[in-house]
Amino acid sequence: MRLFTPEHGMQLSAGAGEPVEHGIDPLTGLSVHSLYGGGGLADNASFDDLDTLVIDLRDIGVRCYTYAATAAQAARRALEQHIEVIVCDRANPLGPGAEGPRPEPSRRSFLAFFDVPFVHGHTLAELLSRHVAPAIGAASYLVYPADINLRADLGWAPPSPALSHPDAVTAYAGLVLLEATNVSEGRGSALTFRSASAPDLKAQALAKAIAGWNTGFHAIAGPVTSMRGDHAGTPLPGVTVWPVKAQHHAPLSLGVHLLAWLRDHHPDFMWLPGHDGSPGGAIDTLFGRSDLREKLDQGQSAGDIIAAWR
Repeated sequence: MRLFTPEHGMQLSAGAGEPVEHGIDPLTGLSVHSLYGGGGLADNASFDDLDTLVIDLRDIGVRCYTYAATAAQAARRALEQHIEVIVCDRANPLGPGAEGPRPEPSRRSFLAFFDVPFVHGHTLAELLSRHVAPAIGAASYLVYPADINLRADLGWAPPSPALSHPDAVTAYAGLVLLEATNVSEGRGSALTFRSASAPDLKAQALAKAIAGWNTGFHAIAGPVTSMRGDHAGTPLPGVTVWPVKAQHHAPLSLGVHLLAWLRDHHPDFMWLPGHDGSPGGAIDTLFGRSDLREKLDQGQSAGDIIAAWR
């Protein structure tokens, strides 16, 4: 018996995008094999001598979240090696609703692995079944409905280190877009994926704007201190974001409105380059499309961009 881990590792200690090393699980003493190589399934991921691969992961319903892509690649490789695969299907915490467009064919990558909307509305097994379909005949492929009713009988369990609070999961699909900009989404602070901050940010005006966007989120202005990045340890102007109870939440719409507001009201706003140095390449890869960046750069409103996707 052995354990496998996706991005962040068994102890949730590896940072976003960092390759995960093999190791030993201190609780069980079992060997831990990394499936994440810092951009896809690790080249040395091996299922030799296994009879069955059991996949039990918590996806969060957003296309760029890497757990489902890792699981899909692992499941297909195992099936192709005639190894039985059992998927413990768990509820999508954002529910069955979808938001946003599918990826452009030329932008498909590990962050845009599935041909689904950005907020896709599928369970883990539904996503995996698309990718493993050609290999299902090679070995048994079983889906076990683990907790598809969304009840948290054992309390909140963070699916990854940056999503330490349920509100962060709800807002993730919008605030993750900030990872491709020079505005912080709170990584390294107590408000990861629950805040936006930057030097000279007009925080009071942004908090007021968020309340008027009809996305199901409100915000309050206040300093945010991160312990990583260029401004580590320095309180920066920012806003803390939270979902409003009893309202429909549209996190991607929140993110698009946020980017448009930053473009118009934060003079220092800029896109981060891609890994190949291409201007704006980071957002194109993360979102799986180039039209979001292009339309924002053209001055189009958030409402018009979102309407075009519908």
